[in-house]
Amino acid sequence: MKLTNRTLSSKVKEAIFDMIKNSDFMSKLPSEQELASLLGVSRNTVREAIKTLENEGLVISRHGIGTFVTLYKSTQNIRYNIAALDSTTKIIAEHGYVPGTKSIHMDTRMASLDISQKLGSDEPVEVLYIERVRTADNTSIVYVEDYIRHTDEMLNDFSNNNYASLFNFVNNYVPVSFSNCSIHAVLSNEKLMDKLSLTEPKALLLLQQIHYSAKGIPVFYSDSYFITDKLEFNIIRRYTK
Repeated sequence: MKLTNRTLSSKVKEAIFDMIKNSDFMSKLPSEQELASLLGVSRNTVREAIKTLENEGLVISRHGIGTFVTLYKSTQNIRYNIAALDSTTKIIAEHGYVPGTKSIHMDTRMASLDISQKLGSDEPVEVLYIERVRTADNTSIVYVEDYIRHTDEMLNDFSNNNYASLFNFVNNYVPVSFSNCSIHAVLSNEKLMDKLSLTEPKALLLLQQIHYSAKGIPVFYSDSYFITDKLEFNIIRRYTK
């Protein structure tokens, strides 16, 4: 299995990730030298790819022992390192599913004072409000409400174009650099059951996020309600003395 010479580190990362998903490896990865020989690249390229996988919470390296898989292959759930900031579209696609969107609604409205303050205003501010359900292979996994500080150009652009990823849309205007995320366990109410096509109340994971530009300016706020038996978040926690 030889790789072409384009963006080798990212291609090697994808190749190793694919082999993990396909259960080519058990709990421990082959050595860097073995992976380099298998993929036809240098050890430095393999090391860089493994470092990226480790940053995403998919593997963990132990000096002198080896690199171990933290992505459990016994589950069909989408697993994601919550410390990383990626679009839902990218997360779904990287796990081999087809990302989709349904029940999309958009309008402009005056945000509540609480949300306006999250967006950096002490007075109610007009926002572009978008609600939608994201799917993986046509299965609902998350209901999202987004509140975006917008311009007329942004409004016309979103109205006239079919953006699969909200991140891609927003980044055309104000690139998002980081987010402040609060995590809560909630029980689905009638509205959420309807949006997510649930037949009975279920525990959901609510991510409340303020997304910021590199200069620390709030760009948009979102409430994301994840079905916990469809998508799991994990994080590598390191012991500090």
